[in-house]
This record gives sequence, structure tokens and C-alpha cells, in this order.
Amino acid sequence: INNLSFDFGKDFAPIMAIANAPQILVAHPSLPASTVQEMIALAKATPDGLQYASSGAGTMSHLSGVLLSSAVGIKLTQIPYPGSAQSMNDVLAGRVPLMFGPAATVWSNVQAGKLKALAVTQPTRAAIAPDVPTMTESGVPGYSAGIWMGILAPAGTSAEIVGKLSRAANEAVKSAEVTSLLRVQGVDPLGGSPEEFARFIDAELKKWAGVVNDAGIRK
Repeated sequence: INNLSFDFGKDFAPIMAIANAPQILVAHPSLPASTVQEMIALAKATPDGLQYASSGAGTMSHLSGVLLSSAVGIKLTQIPYPGSAQSMNDVLAGRVPLMFGPAATVWSNVQAGKLKALAVTQPTRAAIAPDVPTMTESGVPGYSAGIWMGILAPAGTSAEIVGKLSRAANEAVKSAEVTSLLRVQGVDPLGGSPEEFARFIDAELKKWAGVVNDAGIRK
């Protein structure tokens, strides 16, 4: 995206990473693969690779597939839809075999046996789906494609204020009330220092800029 009116890496003062909304790579039950490694092998053995549904070009559900394709050397073709509801319907119907979807959205269909959960896309297992392995555990080390949320202030905010806000936010996120509210929504609480959040943002900007370039997305 070349027309933003701000520089995300320079115009904000990171305070704290609040939470991560994990995604799950799910498959229609008819797909002859129940693990990530079986899916990779199937994609490599299929001349045109495999298709996966997304909620639109440039969305996390799209870019997650580009990241995985690049990481393991397989062909995954995005089938874009106007939104997540439409993409979910076609995966449930078996018209498209795969989808990267928010855990909170797909989990009820996994529990009902309408979808197979192959892996969660964050580095740690998701609280909503503790028995589903991570991508790293599934043989794709370092893979991370969660939807994270955080608190930032304008660049130039004093270190004293940033510190106070960070301490208050960390205390809130660690509370049982906030933790339970987040997890009910399929969101895992994070936390940490402003410095840790700054390093995380820098790494995310570099990673996704490369993915967007690989996907040929221009806006």
C-alpha cells in the first residue's frame, strides 16, 4: 500500500501488544489430508497445486496462504470472495478445499465435524483450540500469521507516559476479567514491554512487505 498518509513504523510510539486473534488452517473433510505435512505432500503431487478460499485479495486469509506457499515451496491458489461468510460457505460445501479462518469463526464447524483443523497459525497453541498443533509443530518452523492488536501513541510521546500506559495496560490484560472476555471471543491475551512491541512491529512490517511483494499486490 503506497498511498498511506502516515508511516506506521515512524509515526507511532508502541506501548503494548494486547492480544492475538489466531487463525486456523481448515480443510473440507473430503480433502485426503488431515495434517499440514499431508496437505503439503498432496499439493506437491497435484499438478496445479491446491486452492484455498480467502475473504479478498490482500486480507490476512489471503496473505497467510502466500506465506505458507513461499515457506514450503508449494502452489496454493487463492479463490477470493467478497467476505468471510461467502468463503466459509464454499469451503463448507466442498467447492474449495482449504481456508485460513479466524479461530473464533471456524471452530464451531470443526467441533461439528464439518471442517478439519490442520494447524493454528500463531507461534503458540490457541486457547480456543488447545489440541490443534501450531504450524511450527506441524513442520513449518517460524510460521506466524495471527491478527494482532496493540496500543500505540503518537510518536514523540514521553517515555514517562508510555511507561505508565504500558504498565496499566499490562495489568488490565493480566486480570482474570479481561483474559476471560478475550478468550470467549477466541482471542489470546499478550502483553509485554514497549520495546518488545516495537521489535515485533518492525519484524511484522518487514515480513508482510515481503509477502505482499511476493503476492504482487498493489493498491
